[in-house]
Amino acid sequence: MRWGFTILAAGWLLAAGLPAGAQVAYRCGAAGRVTYSDRPCTGARQVGAATPHHTDKAKPPPQDRAILARRALLPAEVKQECRALDARLRQQEAMLKTRGEAATLQDEMPLVLSHKRYRELKC
Repeated sequence: MRWGFTILAAGWLLAAGLPAGAQVAYRCGAAGRVTYSDRPCTGARQVGAATPHHTDKAKPPPQDRAILARRALLPAEVKQECRALDARLRQQEAMLKTRGEAATLQDEMPLVLSHKRYRELKC
């Protein structure tokens, strides 16, 4: 008897914790009267909770916004050099990636210097 009550109570608690399914209701109006139904009627309009909007709060914000905000304060010629450095860095990283384990210090130096210039300009 005691175990039966415990299992029943656990089942109710589990069921209460589950989210309810999406419920759709329809607003019907005729002759100035408004009624709500779970089935669509002529001229019905769907009402109720919209599909939930989920956001991933653990996901970091896009870095392009931070870059744009930081670069907005820079002079025009520095902005132009930063854009050129962006392209050069991508190209140098791709070249280094193709070399793989065979990459030497001489292969990495252009990338290091580009990164240094990027930081100096505060791109």
